[in-house]
Amino acid sequence: MSAAVTSESKKGTYSMKKLLAAAALTLGAAMSAHAADANGFRFLVGAGLTFGGDTLITVPFTDGSHEDIKAGGLVHLYGGGEFRLGDQVALQATIGYHVNDTSAASNGSVRFTRIPVDLLAMYQLNDTVRLGVGAQFVSGAELKGSGVASNINAKFDSTTGVILEGEYLFSPKAGVKLRYVAEKFKPQNSSTKIDGSQLGLMASYYF
Repeated sequence: MSAAVTSESKKGTYSMKKLLAAAALTLGAAMSAHAADANGFRFLVGAGLTFGGDTLITVPFTDGSHEDIKAGGLVHLYGGGEFRLGDQVALQATIGYHVNDTSAASNGSVRFTRIPVDLLAMYQLNDTVRLGVGAQFVSGAELKGSGVASNINAKFDSTTGVILEGEYLFSPKAGVKLRYVAEKFKPQNSSTKIDGSQLGLMASYYF
C-alpha cells in the first residue's frame, strides 16, 4: 500500500481550531435562541451513509481481494440545532464526524476521517417535504493507516462544499434526507485536487 505522506502543519491545526470555534459559536447562538423562543428552536441528531468521490487509496488484502477508500464515503454522524423562521423556512447548523475505513483486519487498517460543519436553509414545501441548500465546511481531513499500513499519513487542507438536499418527514420529529455535496480536497503541500463529491442518505431525529 502507498499514499502521499505529509507532515502535520500549524496551518492545518489553526484552521481546525477556527472551525471548531465557529461551530461552538453557532450552536451557542442557537441555544441562546432556544432560551428566547422555545417554540422556534429544536435540537437534532442524525446519521447517514455517503457514496462517491475519487479513490484515495486501494488497500490489498492477503486473500487477494482489495478495498477502495473513497473521498466521499462513508459514515456521517452529526448533531446540532434548527431554528424556524416562520412556517416555511428553517436554519440548521450541525457539526459531525465523517469516516471511511477498510474492513477489520488483524494486521492493520486505513481510515479517512474529517469533521464537517453544515449550515443549511430549509424550505417547507408541504407538511412532509422540505428542500435545503447550504454549505459544508470541512476540517481535519486525514488519511491514516495503522499496523502494516502505518506509513500512510496524508493530511488535507480545510475545504468548503455546496449542499443540496431534500427531506421527507415521517413525523415532526423524524425525517430522511437525500443529499448531494460538491466539494474537493487538496493534500497539504500539493496542488493536486481530489474530488470528494458525494450522494448521501441521512436520517435525522428532532427534539
